[in-house]
Amino acid sequence: MAKEIETTNPAPELEPRAKRAVEREPTRSGPWFRPDVDILERADEFVVRADLPGVDEKHLNVRLEDGVLSLEATAESDPDASWTPLYLEYQTGGYQREFVISERIDAGKIQATLRDGVLELSLPKLDRHRPRTIQVQAG
Repeated sequence: MAKEIETTNPAPELEPRAKRAVEREPTRSGPWFRPDVDILERADEFVVRADLPGVDEKHLNVRLEDGVLSLEATAESDPDASWTPLYLEYQTGGYQREFVISERIDAGKIQATLRDGVLELSLPKLDRHRPRTIQVQAG
């Protein structure tokens, strides 16, 4: 289930697709989904963007353990219990996704921001894996 973030061979789950449910686990209640992600590479970092509609920072857990970056979140349905839905197409629930992190990533500098239901992770490359310009001197 875990995929390594690589630049030379993009992961197949970057193809457009409909929201898919993760297999149910007996330890969790309600539906769980595998969020869609985009993985981008910049000269000095990888950027992972995950769609987590309906999630706020209080219900989001991002962990790095034994080289595996895990995203787990729950989207709360409308807290106003006085309404009765007549027709629903959007299903709320939980989200889970895992990635094996390359040794090229500086794990101590990973940062995460959540804005408008999109989680953005910045995974900086170690200095030795960043491109650099070498000064050429006339001889």
